[in-house]
Order: sequence, then structure tokens, then C-alpha cells
Amino acid sequence: MRTILHIDFNSYFARVEQQANPRLRGKPIGVTGGDRMKRTVVGAASVEAKKFGVKTGMNLYEARKLCPQLILVKGDSDKYLSTTKKFLNILKSYSPYIELFSIDEAFIELPQPKKSSPKLKMSSSNSIGRSIQIPDQARLALAPAKRVGNDVIEMAIDIKSQIRAKIGEWITCSIGISYNKFLAKLAGSLYKPDGLLVIADEQAAMRILDQIELNEVCGIGFRIKRRLNNMGIFNFSDLRRVNLEYLLASFKSYGQTLYNMSRGLDDSPVSPFYEKEEVKSIGHRHTIDHDADSYEEIKQILLKLSELVARRMRAKKLVGKTVSLWFRYAFKQTYNPGLSPQFQTGIGFLGDGAQSTVSFTSDGLEIFKTGWGIFMSLWDEKAIRMIGISISNLKPTTPENLNLLPEVKVKEVITKALDKINDKFGEFTLQRGVLLNSVKVYRKANPFLADRRFKL
Repeated sequence: MRTILHIDFNSYFARVEQQANPRLRGKPIGVTGGDRMKRTVVGAASVEAKKFGVKTGMNLYEARKLCPQLILVKGDSDKYLSTTKKFLNILKSYSPYIELFSIDEAFIELPQPKKSSPKLKMSSSNSIGRSIQIPDQARLALAPAKRVGNDVIEMAIDIKSQIRAKIGEWITCSIGISYNKFLAKLAGSLYKPDGLLVIADEQAAMRILDQIELNEVCGIGFRIKRRLNNMGIFNFSDLRRVNLEYLLASFKSYGQTLYNMSRGLDDSPVSPFYEKEEVKSIGHRHTIDHDADSYEEIKQILLKLSELVARRMRAKKLVGKTVSLWFRYAFKQTYNPGLSPQFQTGIGFLGDGAQSTVSFTSDGLEIFKTGWGIFMSLWDEKAIRMIGISISNLKPTTPENLNLLPEVKVKEVITKALDKINDKFGEFTLQRGVLLNSVKVYRKANPFLADRRFKL
């Protein structure tokens, strides 16, 4: 019986900003993308802003419509990285098995004794303490559990205390405890902020799963939920009644994942962050400073993004074969005067995306051709505001077979010379002729650390 804790910070970026600036505490704030304060989105909303209906990814116009007093704060990646370092240093004292799932959440697996597995005893809700809040529905689901003990719960409480003491009193986290990663993450997501929830055994897992929506678990998004609904599957109880063969036929290999989810099964290991691969994908996206519907302009932007992706791949001596493209249409606001602010919804950032497999490459033009083909198959010629491209399924370029074709060798020599010059004098000092007089596209650090590998 494994024992896994999932620790998830509450409104991480906003809380870090409020911790750093006491004047922001208790006020609705939205953290934006670094130096971009226009044509951007709310990257993170504080608890106070969320009460007005402000959500992550919401357009600034819509966010201010819901919360006129919203305070915008520029994202600061160095500040968040420093906080995460402190967070990991706290976790290291509890277990060497720590997986950094994202910048603001992690899994810990407690070491198993060599002679016997830990028999965890269930704590009554009264013994957990007032600082740990458990909703009535969750408490009912936990009641039959027999194997979660005071020692693990006390550890979770201690982690919360250490975070407040060493990172800041305004920083809170929610902790989920269970016997696998899937259920630990689910437990941590069900009660926020500053919650602690335990799913101790299979009986408790079934009760929890049968009380939630399909898309409340990590791994089932809107599209998969819609496909399941079209099949007559509306909850996890329905999903458990579907044969594995039928799910495999409908969802291919992901059918096995859905089958396991409905039963609370997950044997994936906790992968220590210091053992993870350097990078799984490389990509760039660009938010255009106006609504663009020009065929040539979008084509130039996508080519530049593809060249940036290829340059990073070559610098890391990588090649990849799965090209993904996505885009968002221009924002269109709708407002219903009959609804209160927290229930207003806007039609914003509708878009599409897809991926395609090619031969292993690190050539910007090849990446662009694949991405452009995807875009043209999806685009309905309406104005867009953002476009992005990435490549995954990466592998090292070495060892590699020598190619003796003259045209290939000439291309390699030219590419190396271009990279060397652009490394010294800046991106696009030398570029393809078709990009002359094109819009400027810069590679900027992501303020939320989405494009940074943290060596901690």
C-alpha cells in the first residue's frame, strides 16, 4: 500500500505577489504575462478576484467587467522560481521521492519500510484539528476508510506549517493523501483553499468518484467529456460499466486510462524531479497586437515561430517528429444584463489545434510546412489573436548517420553559419528573404516558468 501526498498551492502566483507586497493582501488582483499589459490574459487570479468570477485565462476586458476594482500585477518568473526552491527544500526533509508536477504542485511518496508496508490507521474527523477543513460530502466518503493514520495527517499539517513559516504567512496549500497519484491529486483538488483531504482505500475512492463530474479529474477535458456524453456516459459510475474493449475501440490507448480512472487505478511512479528528462517538447506562441486575418502576415509569424523552435532544438542537439499547432480567434465579448457579475460568460479565445507526425527534424522550414498545413486545414479565415507551434517526441541528434548528399551537406553548413551569427548578434540578424519587413517576434521569458527548466 503506497502513501502519496499531493501538495498544491492555492492561487500560487497571486499569493506570492500578495506575500511580497502587503498592500495587495485581501484585494482582488490578476497576474499578467510579464511586460504585456495589453492584449493579454489573466495568468492567475487571487482568491478575492475569483469570488467575482475572474478566472485564469480570462481576457482583461471580461475580467474588469466582472471586477472593476481588479488590480493588475506583472508576472515575475524569478520571484516564483525562488519560492518554488524554498518549497522543494521543505519537502526534501520528508522524502527523497518528490515529483514536481508543475511550478506550484508536487507529489511526495513516503518511503516504504523494508520489512513491512505502513499500516495507516484512520483518524476521526475530530482528531484532525480545526485547521484542517473537510466538507460533509468528503467526510462521508472517508468514513469507511481504515488505513490513513495520524502520522501522515500530522506530516501534512506540518508541511503546511513549514510553508507558512519559511515562505510566508499568506501562502497556503491544499494537500491530498491517497494510495496512488491519481487519487492523491483528486483529493487535493476537491477542497480549496487550504484544505486537506484523504482517500484512504478503494471504497472511499468509489464514493468520491461517484460524487464528482467527469471533467473534475486531471486528464478528462471538455472534448473527451463531450465524446463520453455522446456515448451515454455521464459519470464515473456509467464509465465503470463500459467494457475495456469498447473504450479501446473508441479512444485507442487512452481507453485504458479512462478504464483505470473510473476504478481509481494508477500505478504510475513518483518520478524525482532531479531524474526527469531535460525537455519533452519545445514550442513558441505569439499574441498578435491586433486582430489578424491576413494570409501573408499569419504565414510570416508562423514561419518565425518555427525558426525559433528549430533554433532551440539545434542548440540542445535535439530532433523531433510530432508537430503541434494551435491558435485563438479574436475575442468577441457578450454581456447579459440579466445576470449578476459572477455568472457572466464571454465568448473569448475560441480556437482550434491539431498535431501531425513527420520524419525527425530540427529544420525550421520543415516544421513550418507541417504547421501551416495544419493551420490551413482548421482556419475559417476569421481574424485571430494568437498562434503557437511546438514539436515533441524528441531525441538526441547524436549518434547520427552521416548524410553524403551534397544538397544536405550544404544546407547543414549554411544552417550552422546562420545559428552562429544569430547567436552573436541576435535573433533574425540573418533570416529568410520572405521574412523581410515582417512583424517582429521576440522570444520572451514566460513569467509563469512554463518554458523554463528548474534545476533545484
